[in-house]
Amino acid sequence: MPERYVGTKFLTEFARADAPRDARIGELAEHCHHLARLGLGGDTAGNLSFRTAGGFIINRTAGHLGRIESDEFVEVLGVDLAARVVTVAGHHEPSSESLMHAAIYAARAEVNAVFHGHCAPLLAAAGSLGLPVTEREQPYGTPELAAEIMAVLGENDLIILRGHGFVALGRTMDEAAGRVDAVLHRLSER
Repeated sequence: MPERYVGTKFLTEFARADAPRDARIGELAEHCHHLARLGLGGDTAGNLSFRTAGGFIINRTAGHLGRIESDEFVEVLGVDLAARVVTVAGHHEPSSESLMHAAIYAARAEVNAVFHGHCAPLLAAAGSLGLPVTEREQPYGTPELAAEIMAVLGENDLIILRGHGFVALGRTMDEAAGRVDAVLHRLSER
């Protein structure tokens, strides 16, 4: 049974209250809407981000992906994984999975987009589809989940988080979205 959402599990420090301004935010919002239409983000589950010069832009925590607007994104400027502190610019707390996004960006310099969603049929079929799966289920939004991902990430561009969801990576947002669409197509052909 999925863990019940209780909010972020880190301290958010607001460096600035102004919402980030980046021309790519509209594109990210469209990808959020797409995941919602596919049923992969639930009402408030799922989080998408893209890398910036100073960190990454991600949707706010507990935002509805299907109705998200540009002022609901925040820029993560810094993450102290050990202390569980996330420094942001924006009006909202960042996604509860910001620690996971930060760890992936730190590990893979070529990754510029991280898309995370939920799909029970994909989790069930991961082994038969040959997808890498984390060894243990870990609580969402924690350094432990980030560490579990790092153990299987390697050069993989789509991984399954045991008992939780999936993470798709790309050099661009379109590439990350394409990986989601491709694995769902494989799933539908079974």
